[in-house]
Amino acid sequence: MNGACLIRTGMEQQDLGQPDGMDVTIAVPADARYHRKHRSEATLAVADLRQSLSLSWFWMALGWNDILHRYRGSMLGPFWLTITAAVFIAGLGPLYARLFSLDLAGYLPFMALGVTTWQFITGAINDSCSTFIASGHLMKQVRLPRLVLLFRVIWRNVIAFLHNAPIYVVIFLVFGLPLDWHLLAVVPGFILVCLNLTWMGLAVAILCARFRDAPPIIAAVLQIGFFVTPVMWNYKVQHVDPLIVMLNPFAAIIELVRAPLMGEAISPALVLSAVVCLVVGSAFAAVLFIRFRRQIVFWV
Repeated sequence: MNGACLIRTGMEQQDLGQPDGMDVTIAVPADARYHRKHRSEATLAVADLRQSLSLSWFWMALGWNDILHRYRGSMLGPFWLTITAAVFIAGLGPLYARLFSLDLAGYLPFMALGVTTWQFITGAINDSCSTFIASGHLMKQVRLPRLVLLFRVIWRNVIAFLHNAPIYVVIFLVFGLPLDWHLLAVVPGFILVCLNLTWMGLAVAILCARFRDAPPIIAAVLQIGFFVTPVMWNYKVQHVDPLIVMLNPFAAIIELVRAPLMGEAISPALVLSAVVCLVVGSAFAAVLFIRFRRQIVFWV
């Protein structure tokens, strides 16, 4: 073809209309379109995150409405969670203190803070499994950032977790836990916990939307995790291989909340473990989200 310059990309050709009277064919790597598409998907994923953060009022209102709807008609509402946790702690705390031959005054606060934090972690992850599945009708009818639905679930579980504050108050009053500067570390610690739960929630939400057998598998893994995580047992006073604790991200996440409330300094090794978990896990969840963000709506 005279007077034309062709660029061949994979299976297609593009006419650049060069008036030099020469036929020129420029070879372009076959995966060039893939890289352009990948960059486009990454840009859309970042835009999704920005829009979701700007709509904080929206997903916070949705999360609060979920709590109201779940306990509509109940006299105590979400405080049933507080009662359930308090009964569990009061019933099993003295028993495990005797089994482990530990002082009740030192063990019960440790166990109570561990159990309530573990319930927050598992509740957020289990709820995240149905993040996109439960909102499939909404995604098909409304143009909505995907991460809004995830933030809604995390915020809903934060509200439920805050209803356990009366348990902490009782523990402080009964057992006389120290109120010192260590308590201030609970704020950045809790933020770090929520960030880790966000990437975990995003990863399981995508996987569960694609594979419907994933939710029971995740629930079973969390059930096993309860026994290998220092929730009921204390690695500082019991003979446990430290490697089990250091390689367990849930151990680090729990200690970020429990240690400051106990008036103790957080172990630097566990802080490092939580930060590494956040960095690596966020990268993994970001890759999943960039790759499958468009397909989620078709899976649900």
